[in-house]
Amino acid sequence: MSTLRKKTMLFDRTIFVSMAAAFLFCFSSLASGSFDRAMEIYSDGRFEEARSAFETMAAIGDAASLFNLGVMYFRGEAVERDPVKAYVLMKVANEGVNDESFTKTTQVIFSKLDDTQKKKSEELYREFALIYGAESIKNNIFPELLDDKDCPPDIEPLKRGTPNYPRREVQNGRMGLVTAEFTISPEGYPREIHITSATSEAFYRATLAALDDYLYPPTLNKKPRSERHTTIYQLDSTISQVSTDKLLAELDNLKAKSIDGNILAQYKYAQRLNTYRHFNDYFKERDIQYREANEWFTQSAAAGVANSQFEIGRNMLEGRGCKVDKKNGFKWIKASAVGGYSPAQRFLANSEIHDIAISNNRAESIMSWLRNAAQDKISGFPSKVLLAWELVTSPEKSLLDPDEALALIENPPYTFKDDIRIMETNAAAYALKNNYKKAIKLQKKALKAAKRKGWSIPKITKRLEQYEKKQTYIGSYY
Repeated sequence: MSTLRKKTMLFDRTIFVSMAAAFLFCFSSLASGSFDRAMEIYSDGRFEEARSAFETMAAIGDAASLFNLGVMYFRGEAVERDPVKAYVLMKVANEGVNDESFTKTTQVIFSKLDDTQKKKSEELYREFALIYGAESIKNNIFPELLDDKDCPPDIEPLKRGTPNYPRREVQNGRMGLVTAEFTISPEGYPREIHITSATSEAFYRATLAALDDYLYPPTLNKKPRSERHTTIYQLDSTISQVSTDKLLAELDNLKAKSIDGNILAQYKYAQRLNTYRHFNDYFKERDIQYREANEWFTQSAAAGVANSQFEIGRNMLEGRGCKVDKKNGFKWIKASAVGGYSPAQRFLANSEIHDIAISNNRAESIMSWLRNAAQDKISGFPSKVLLAWELVTSPEKSLLDPDEALALIENPPYTFKDDIRIMETNAAAYALKNNYKKAIKLQKKALKAAKRKGWSIPKITKRLEQYEKKQTYIGSYY
């Protein structure tokens, strides 16, 4: 028995090593950040995380991840050992690839199954082929593309702030584009505003000031919602220095590379299309729609580009250039998060906080996504804000750490705006540290700031009352 056991363990290891080498070689041009990250997690021996990562990638059609999942079932890593399920997963994974080494591996495993197991594998194959088969994946998770006119309209604010066109940019004849993301609170106020892209500092400062004066309809079910907003600074064509010929040449170059299969060019081309569609007056010879961008986001996402996975996932949730499909939209976003894309990690955490997307271990999942997203040196601060709140108000006492929370939000960047939330988080942290005097002072300051804006936020008053009773606050921010 001991000799057989050694051979079996050696055989398991050989399967995994040959599998990994073959896929990394065959799919080097399509290697996804998510798959590479899952392999790193597996190599570290964190099998539960690796299994979850491979399952996430398999759900969007990544054959390498599906095969690896089969390997984990064969070896009994983070799952109960199941050679039948292992064989079927590997077989389905290999059907769209037809790799010789994979074929040999599945044949070896099949030869070791008894008659009962072989019969069971036939039944399981029919089930898994419908879930993970290449054609099924394509039919199920890819977006159903639509023209802009057939998509749900964007949420219209009840009140708009007017951005001031920066004088220097006007003098220089420069147009601008600023993209911001924020949370619409249950009362309709833009919160946690952060700039994700801008053509200059002057433009994003003007946008931040304007968004502060926006008001949206109250949200349904008293739950906050995520919003994307684009501010366009456009001059008269006689003043602008924009050269459409140059921009169109850039587009054509990116499109040619995209057609040739350059997955990064596909992502960049889709991004450019989404940018230039805001300046349709300058591109009258082209009808630029979200639909065209979605086509390239989808190709790039299927090849493993985490940025594209997030973009197409968000568009599917919102019905932007495609039919609304929340179930499969979340699959793409989770794949992007597994690949280490911080906006996707923050989005998932936020969705779980507000019970939009639920994981099995909710508190741990939220903290894990936020800790990863907070590491992003460029756009990690919004995640730090969310993480800080969890660290001072979570019902899971083992997660509480007021000192870490205070350190996380100590220096907000200029691209982020929500002084009230920062003050309230600091107040909650000091309450947890039993410094209620400081907590009350900060909470009153937040309340005054809200009143100056004309905002009515019941939870600010509720939290203040608790601190005055020398009680900490536990629960979600909104």
